[in-house]
Amino acid sequence: MLAYYFYPFEPNNNVREYTKEQLMDPRTVEILFNYCQILEAYITKQGWAFLIDHYGYEKLYEIDKISGWYDADTLEEYKEWIGYKISISEDE
Repeated sequence: MLAYYFYPFEPNNNVREYTKEQLMDPRTVEILFNYCQILEAYITKQGWAFLIDHYGYEKLYEIDKISGWYDADTLEEYKEWIGYKISISEDE
């Protein structure tokens, strides 16, 4: 599992998994980041690996600036923050 979203108001069917195909669309990643910002979505270690491999840090930083999930002043600060997020992420 790369990432998932919790539907807080649908208790019987409350998790949606994001696929590689979906995460290849930058708009979907922006939406995912928006959900992560309000603690309704989660990115696994494998998800971060995929996002970094597919987009690279610079593009993820650009997407994050649009989302506003993490307000990093520099790309280096953003890389450190992603490193931290990866270190606390689940394997799957």
